[in-house]
Amino acid sequence: MPGADEVIRNLRAWGEQRKAEGIMLAQDWARKLEAQMKEEQAQEKYWKNRTHNALNGLRGEVIVSKGGDEVIIALAHSVEYGPYLELANDGRHAILKPTLDAAIPEIYADYKRLWE
Repeated sequence: MPGADEVIRNLRAWGEQRKAEGIMLAQDWARKLEAQMKEEQAQEKYWKNRTHNALNGLRGEVIVSKGGDEVIIALAHSVEYGPYLELANDGRHAILKPTLDAAIPEIYADYKRLWE
């Protein structure tokens, strides 16, 4: 069929562009969430800062699957006692999950706009 190759090429290019935009959006969110966690914890909202190692070790990262079809926004601690801060005392000192949970509706809305 005339023009079919061009249509297929354009669809593939569109898909690749959306993948790249999705990864960039995730990277933007990871940076925002990392900054938000650090800003809130600088006010000692979640735990008492003694060495500031846990505060400085808060991370927002993006993990992309090999084919780029899956993109994960990951929030993490870089200190070995990070799991304690997240899980001990009935999660009173948790920062990762509450931060991500609060942002999920806005993240979802951003991705929905991207794919409209």
